[in-house]
Amino acid sequence: MSRTTQIMNEEMNSLGRDIAIPEPSYNYKRDGLTVALDTVPPTPATEIVAFEIEEIPDHRATGKIASWRGGIILGTACFAQLIDNIWMTSINIAVPHIAEEFNLEDGSQSWLVSAYTLTFGGFLLLAGVLSDRLGRRAMFTAGMLWMMAASIACGVARTGVQCIVFRALQGLGAAASVPSAIGVLSNFFVGNEKHRALSMFGAAGAVGFVVGLILGGILSGTLGWRYIFYIDAPIIGILAVLGWFSFPKEKPNTGGRKPTLDLLGAGLGTSGIVLMTFALSQSEVSGWNKPIVVVTLIVSIVVLLGFTWAERKVQNPIMPTYLWKLPSFAGIWCAGFLLYCWWASVVYYLSLIAQEVLFLTPLNTGLYLIPMGAWGFVVSIATGRAVERFELKPLLVGGFFISAVGTLPAAFVKTGDLFWPLVFPTAIICVTGISIAYNVASIALVSAVPPVAKSLAGGLINTAFQIGSGFGLAITSLVYENVLQKQPNPTDPSSLMKGYQAALFTSCGLVGGSLLLSILTVRNGQQTVSSGMMVH
Repeated sequence: MSRTTQIMNEEMNSLGRDIAIPEPSYNYKRDGLTVALDTVPPTPATEIVAFEIEEIPDHRATGKIASWRGGIILGTACFAQLIDNIWMTSINIAVPHIAEEFNLEDGSQSWLVSAYTLTFGGFLLLAGVLSDRLGRRAMFTAGMLWMMAASIACGVARTGVQCIVFRALQGLGAAASVPSAIGVLSNFFVGNEKHRALSMFGAAGAVGFVVGLILGGILSGTLGWRYIFYIDAPIIGILAVLGWFSFPKEKPNTGGRKPTLDLLGAGLGTSGIVLMTFALSQSEVSGWNKPIVVVTLIVSIVVLLGFTWAERKVQNPIMPTYLWKLPSFAGIWCAGFLLYCWWASVVYYLSLIAQEVLFLTPLNTGLYLIPMGAWGFVVSIATGRAVERFELKPLLVGGFFISAVGTLPAAFVKTGDLFWPLVFPTAIICVTGISIAYNVASIALVSAVPPVAKSLAGGLINTAFQIGSGFGLAITSLVYENVLQKQPNPTDPSSLMKGYQAALFTSCGLVGGSLLLSILTVRNGQQTVSSGMMVH
């Protein structure tokens, strides 16, 4: 009996369900080819079987990236991931222009970024479960169409409040599209093709994070910030159409019953994540000592504890607790959380250093970061090949170590320095680290779960990234403000650099936590095999 099957049997028995989960068969045929299945049962032997998505037979399905259909599926998913991450960072450089046009106060400006993160991170878990149970193709298409409409609305917004609200609506569409895309890739492709597909998907995310900065800088300095939304809206519409016609057709395997859903868990989980994201975002505006931040944070923790309790009591949990007992699952999730605490902070402060200390324009800042995006794509593709040959732990440790070391050069920038001696090496080394660590962590988590939970796993790891982004920015902003207040002239570029330096050191410590977690919690000998499953 595999370790995963043993854990799931123990979980069922602890809930009073004496159900033995059989070992799976290990092969099936697709287009005449024998393909190794994941060494896990298709679904837990519980009512969750009622939500298994049964794919309608389709002669076009080959599971190969090199096929026409495989290429379209992979390209659609990757471009969707690219767009989702572009929305996260493209506004960073454009915020001053938007705030000036709408006369937004300093305390409201950050919500142009945080509103998207709030809904994106808050609804990933629910969207992941709905994708697995109700259909990934439909969820992806609906999410992309929703995001297209919200993008057009952002472009024509006439007030700052309208723009912030439409940004929040964009996040809902992104939350629907990301987990469903991961689920499609994880179930359509098999073996090493799956690893390569997921690594390309990760590459699109890493590149999108940087492309957002580039696009925001270029468009803000030329056509105007509204064209960020005008240009992307038709692309999103095309992706929605491609997803609908190329993704595998599905039908709910309900056994004659209507699907039920853990409404209590869905409400508690989504509410807890949204409240925590709000508290972290608001702390950047008002500081940690304000009642609205402290109370909201405490309530979010209580709600999430209630969510954990509820998931152990209901028959059909929205997030099966056995996932957290899988070898290394919890450790990798927490490491991913700290990884994005670091990454979001590094990207944010590098753009500020370039403009406030090195005196680059937004346009030049965007242009100078182009090699960062290109190199991230190359490293991500190489990582997809590396996971086929090497154990997971050394790759994770290496990625986290590179990330921590790469942060340091930019911390020693002086006022008026050139971009290339210190900031550029930091950008290249850091994007190398994130490309390795992000892809290995994502592939490990998605590969470690049963087929019925692929989109859920994708939602979980992206939830870690989204909450981590907000938490990291909140922590480093607090450090930055405290250091800046001690400077004799807080508006002087050299004083600003003191604050940026402290923030970068703090972010280095956060990714150092990822390094320690990967050393202490990830088991030696774990490696992805042809089935796409970690060996336990």
